[in-house]
Parts: sequence; C-alpha cells; structure tokens
Amino acid sequence: MDRHLSLSQAARLIGVKRGDIQKKIQANELTVMEGTVVLSDLKKAFPDAIYEDNSMLEKVEKFMQDAVHKMAQSEREGARLDALSRRIVKVNQELAAERQRSRQLEELIDSLRQELITLNNKGIDEPLHNTQQWLDEQLYILNHNQSQTPVAQLEKQIQQFMLPHVRLLPSRHDFISDKSETLLESALRSGLAVDYGCNNGKCGKCKARLVSGQVEKMGHQDYVFPENEKQQGYILTCSNTAITDITLETEEAINTEDIPLQSVTTKVKRIDKQHAHVAILTLKTSRSQRLRFLSGQTIELSLNNHQHDNGQPINAEYSIASCPCEPSNLEFHIPIKDDEPFAHAILHKLKENESITLNGPHGHFILNEDSPNSLIFIAWDTGFASIKSLMEHAMSLDKAESIHLYWFTTKIDYHYKDNLCRAWNDALDNFTYTRIMSEAKISTITDRFIQHLHYDHPHLLNFDFYISAPGHLNHQLKPALLAEGVNSQNMHFEQIFHGQEVTLE
Repeated sequence: MDRHLSLSQAARLIGVKRGDIQKKIQANELTVMEGTVVLSDLKKAFPDAIYEDNSMLEKVEKFMQDAVHKMAQSEREGARLDALSRRIVKVNQELAAERQRSRQLEELIDSLRQELITLNNKGIDEPLHNTQQWLDEQLYILNHNQSQTPVAQLEKQIQQFMLPHVRLLPSRHDFISDKSETLLESALRSGLAVDYGCNNGKCGKCKARLVSGQVEKMGHQDYVFPENEKQQGYILTCSNTAITDITLETEEAINTEDIPLQSVTTKVKRIDKQHAHVAILTLKTSRSQRLRFLSGQTIELSLNNHQHDNGQPINAEYSIASCPCEPSNLEFHIPIKDDEPFAHAILHKLKENESITLNGPHGHFILNEDSPNSLIFIAWDTGFASIKSLMEHAMSLDKAESIHLYWFTTKIDYHYKDNLCRAWNDALDNFTYTRIMSEAKISTITDRFIQHLHYDHPHLLNFDFYISAPGHLNHQLKPALLAEGVNSQNMHFEQIFHGQEVTLE
C-alpha cells in the first residue's frame, strides 16, 4: 500500500531539496494531494535517487495511520492526520467567509423584499407584485442549492463527528450541542420541549442534573442552587454549553398538560400580505419572555393599542404556524375578511413594533413524537398554519421515514406558501408535496383523496394522519380512512374556523 509523505519527509528520504520536488510538481511530473506525495510517484519522478534508510520513518508513519484510524474513518485509507487537520482548518475558514457574505446578502435581500412589500401594499401596480413573488421563489431555490453544496455536507459531517452529543433522561432523547449555543438553545433547535422560563439565568426553571460529562458556563447566572442540588450536580441549561458528550436528567413536555398557560407580550416584526386572502403576521418575543408551546397549538392574540367601539381590546384565536424550535419568532396566517375586526386591524391599523399580547397556548392537536410511523399531513386553506408547525417540528426531530403533505384549497391562489412547500419537496429526500384544488362536493373530494392515497401509499398501516380541515370534511375523511384500515389512534384532527370560505355541500 502506497504511503503518503509530506514534502519535507520526501526531500529527506531521497536526499534532495524541497525546491527540486516543487519543480517536479509544477512541471506536472509529480502529483501532490493536500500537501503530500505518494511514495511510488516519488520514485518515478526521481528514478536515480538514492533512498536513505527509512525504517524509523515507516514506524512513525504506521503509528500515525493507526492513530487516525482509531479516531475516525478517514476519507481515504492512509490519509494523514495532519492533512485532515489542515483541511478542516481550511474548510472552517471558507465557511466563516461564506457565512459573513451570506449575512450581508441576506440583509440586502431582506431590505429589498421589505421595500417591495411596502410598495405593493400601497397598490403601485401588478408587475411589482409579480416581482415580489419572483424574488421569493428565487430565494427558496437559492437556499435549497446552498444546502446541497459539498461544503455544507462536509460541515454537517464534521459537526456530527466533532460536536458533543447530549442524551436526556428519562426520555432518552438525543441532540447535538453546538458549542456556540447554550444547551437550552441546542435542545429547542432540535425540536425538544425542555422546560425553561426566563432564558437569562434568573428563574431556575431550566435546571437539569448533570449525570455524566463536562459542561462550561457561557452566560451570567443569578439563580442560586440549594446546597443539596449543588452536590447532585445541577446546572442551568440556559447558562451552560457542553464540552464533551453529556447525559442530563431534566423535565420535558410530553403533552399539553405539561405546558403552562402564559401571558407573553410580543412586538410586531413584520406583516406580509401574501395575496388577497391571507396575511402573514410575524411576532418577536423578548429573550427573557419566550412562549412555550407544542407544535399545532393555538393562542389568543390581543391588540393592546386597538379596541372595539365598546373599549374592549380586539382579539382572536389563531393557530401558531411556526415551530417550537424557534420560540422567539412566532408566525400566524391571518385570513383576510372584511367582517373580522382583527384581520381589518392587522391590515389597516397595526404597525411594526406595536405590542400584541399572547394568552395560552390551547389545543391538543400536537405531534406524537414517540411514534415510529411515517407522516401524512392534510391541510385545508389556512388550516395549513397548524400543519406547517407540525411539519417543521417533525423535520427538526428528523425521525419520520417519510412525510407527505396534501394541501386542499378552495381557490387556486390559496396555496399561498406554495414556494416553501416546493422547496421542501426539492431539498428533502423524505418529503413529498401534493396540492389539490377543490371545487366539488365534499364526498367527491374525499373519493379523489382516497384515490391519491392508493396511488401514493398502497399500504397505510404504518402512517400517522394529521388533518386540519372544516368539520364537515373531517366527518367524511375519518370513516373513509377507517375503511382503508387506518387505526383511529393514528388519526389526529383539528377543526378549523378561520378563513374557510367554504361553499361546498
């Protein structure tokens, strides 16, 4: 098996200067790979060279190869540890430069997008709206292409190998801890509903017992542990990061009873009118008062600065469309109706940075995280909001073998997040997106959907169904799925009220 030598080792071995070897490389008479040359190639390039006794060199080389093999699977057999280290350093430098450039481009594009939204809301003209849609589509394509680059793939592989792994007890859930994040941030990003409160080291709600491994404090902590908890190894996950693989004993929310009712004040970050029927409202929480919720839940929104004629605040209940893994940015899909005071206020009165109070969360339409089944999601019009939250949560957990979204709409442009769904379909190997226009009787729609299922999934025993639709469609779908052999325990329904605009029988 050919050995790889650094240029210095090769020069010493054959008794020439490094410059002589570099000349051969420049003349394409000798191939260099990551700063090393192959011994057999070296002999061909210098056939008259007198080789020194290299027995000690061979022993050192063997020792280095054995060490590398024990640490990790090399990209190619015989790769040197120092060459691998140099490559990691180079990749990290490239990543840092690309991240900086990406941040600058994102800021520029976001400013352009906001300007287009502002001009479009003023009713400049139709071509401007088309330009905005084109920009959104190009952004999705760009994000998909970036996620598929070899650099991104290599970064993920390095992270999987190099970053600490965390196991939670008693759930035995696992996640990777990024050393630039707190344990709490990494757990939430991974889709785990761990307990927390203030997120700044004061309340102590995120405390967990360190069973094994080592952590490092990375944030201020005012909370003082009782002496007995100190001795047992308790830490705050919002103030520490892992520096080795660790095991933590901590509380996790498994069902809705584990999530407390909260009153959280947020600020309006953005109002994006997707088209004539739906507006996307994005709210920002403070770092010290984030909302705890489970995917698929609803919450009451109360406009603090706008009231009805009787002086009561304008409020409404909507599904949370964002993932619990992003608790500081909350998204809501608001159906636009002239007879709904909340929607009217969102479009014509509400401004950026105004405060909105959230009360809740409510509802039991949540993801069964421990199910091994593949997932089928069915959304009707703006029922897509809760479905989006469930899907993003499932993606963050990365457990489902396959995910299939069927999105029914009563109007062709009700697929207001079509670009996002198509981007998921392109970027994710286990995700499939099917959009369906529905201008027929409910019974006809049900029959058409069952035909879709037969074609896409001949066997439905190992699927969980999550359906967000009007009640009359739910009543048709449930017996139809039971007739196909789907277990009733694997069906989860949410009856939507907002934005139905249903004229079906």
